[in-house]
Amino acid sequence: MFRSRRTPTRYAVLGLTVVLGTLAACGIAIPNEQLSMPQAATSLQSSTPLSGVEMESLNTTDHIPVYWLGEQDTTVSLYREFVTVPVAADPVADAVSYMLSEKPSDPKYFSAWRPSATVGASISSNNVITIDLAAKAFAASLDHGMAERSIAQLVFTATAAASNAGVLTEGLEPSVRILVDGQSDYNAFGQIPLDHNFARDAKLAAPLWIIDPQFNSSFASGEVTFHGVSATFTGGEFWEITRRDTDTSTSSAVATGTLSTGKKGFGHNEFSFSYVLAPGDYTVTAWGMDSASSKRVGTETKDFTVTK
Repeated sequence: MFRSRRTPTRYAVLGLTVVLGTLAACGIAIPNEQLSMPQAATSLQSSTPLSGVEMESLNTTDHIPVYWLGEQDTTVSLYREFVTVPVAADPVADAVSYMLSEKPSDPKYFSAWRPSATVGASISSNNVITIDLAAKAFAASLDHGMAERSIAQLVFTATAAASNAGVLTEGLEPSVRILVDGQSDYNAFGQIPLDHNFARDAKLAAPLWIIDPQFNSSFASGEVTFHGVSATFTGGEFWEITRRDTDTSTSSAVATGTLSTGKKGFGHNEFSFSYVLAPGDYTVTAWGMDSASSKRVGTETKDFTVTK
């Protein structure tokens, strides 16, 4: 099977704010901004387990997976959101276009990519996904660690979109070939040579993230279901729901529990639980514990609202 398509990017550039020095930002890097890894960052934190994220499964809805970057535990990791793209003619090109041009719904996430006027996408029968971008997509100034993660962001997004759409050949690991204006000899961000195919690197994915609810989502009062992905931490995995009082800027705990992964109907690394909630503003927090330090690691939060 071979498909080839070049799709004009049709998304406005949104959110150009970057919090200097911390990378705890949202949206797209502002022009001439230098993005670097946190000073204390290492390639893989010793107290953080390897991500258990699996290849996305077939999804027949209009939601497509897009990966972003987020700072956590003195490093930068990959996080995923599902987004809605109207009239998604090509799931891979559309997912990559969204990643290049839009901002994540969660303001803790960010991206260093710039928009590309067109995005070419094709998939061969041996699961090589070729992405062709304009050179200006690589205009951000990044250090090697941030460049490595930005390339991984593209690789995870392209492979996730292809798998999610059911267009990969079963049993073969997908890889991504990146072209720039049709050429393969480009040095991405001045740091990463694009002279080979790229596969997913699990160590760059966050060890834990919340899939549902997405940031700032809304639910009717009653039972709310929480869903996410978590690696196995040495001290266990936990969750907490707090209710936020917007008038006093305070919050109070509503419920806490232990995350349980691998329930029937879910992958071995997926967790799901439900809780009945009254109308109000809430935050759900999930985290792992490092048994050696007794500290929380891999903490992930999502704000959401329950209506009447």
